[in-house]
Amino acid sequence: MVVFLKSTALRPPLDLKTLPKAPDYTAPDGWIVKPAAPTTPVDVFFVYPTVLFNDKDWIMDTTRPDMRAAAMETIKTMASVFEGQVNIYAPMYRQMNLAGLGLSDSDAAPLQEIVHSDVWRALSYYLKYENDGRPFFLAGDSQGSMILTDLLIEHWGSTDAEKLLVAALLPGWSLTSEDLAINPSVRMCERSDQTNCVISYNTMAAGRQSIAPTLKKGALAVNPLSWSMDSAFVPAKKNLGSVFFDSADKATTYPHFTSAQIVDGGLIVQPENIALVTVQGGHFPEGVYHAFDYSLFFENLKVNIAERIDAFTHK
Repeated sequence: MVVFLKSTALRPPLDLKTLPKAPDYTAPDGWIVKPAAPTTPVDVFFVYPTVLFNDKDWIMDTTRPDMRAAAMETIKTMASVFEGQVNIYAPMYRQMNLAGLGLSDSDAAPLQEIVHSDVWRALSYYLKYENDGRPFFLAGDSQGSMILTDLLIEHWGSTDAEKLLVAALLPGWSLTSEDLAINPSVRMCERSDQTNCVISYNTMAAGRQSIAPTLKKGALAVNPLSWSMDSAFVPAKKNLGSVFFDSADKATTYPHFTSAQIVDGGLIVQPENIALVTVQGGHFPEGVYHAFDYSLFFENLKVNIAERIDAFTHK
């Protein structure tokens, strides 16, 4: 799949003989976050989004301090939506540079194999050695959601862990009806209290669907203000609070910041302050709010995480 990205910087050819070392998930350094001991009865396995944007590396070296720090920023911001409710397990993985999204399927295949292999090894390790029978969420954003979506389509129904999945929160990528037909064990969430299902959506301004890089043709979406998949307009008064983080990771909450409506597969939003969802020099087209998939619905997500945990516990 070739998609439009504002960055078109050239990189050296991928050399599969000089790849960064694969993470060891039996060792502490294989994880960006992993509790010494669980403190809650529910987990989340979180896969961080793309943080590799430079013009020389196709694949992340997970031992680099700057890459570990960049991954940790997503834990402090996006993954904090789970804070206090679940134990967070987040593996390091050799993600591909954002520029990989602009490659043809054949050219991207070696990169995709690396990232999928790392995350699948990490998830398999988590399920075998860390989970201990606790209910869990899968969660990611952007590249993290892409990988988990692909792994669900490929493997779900064969892991013996399906019955423990509370939900998969995978914004910033797409699931289609064709994907679901490949693996009937994967299904979308259609209610706020449904479990063992996927929440997927891509946020953008009206009319930007055709240029949104992560929105596939035929994408399905869940509206996080109604937790349904219909096309009804949900007003901003239903938005409990959008949360934005400054450079020091300080959070500011804006109640009723945006409405939401599913239109042609995209989740159309109308932010009350466009400046807060504008990234200067960003990698995505104007009006595509990819970086804010969590922020725009942060408080609704927190409340729904609790609701799904309760539903799972009492089902």
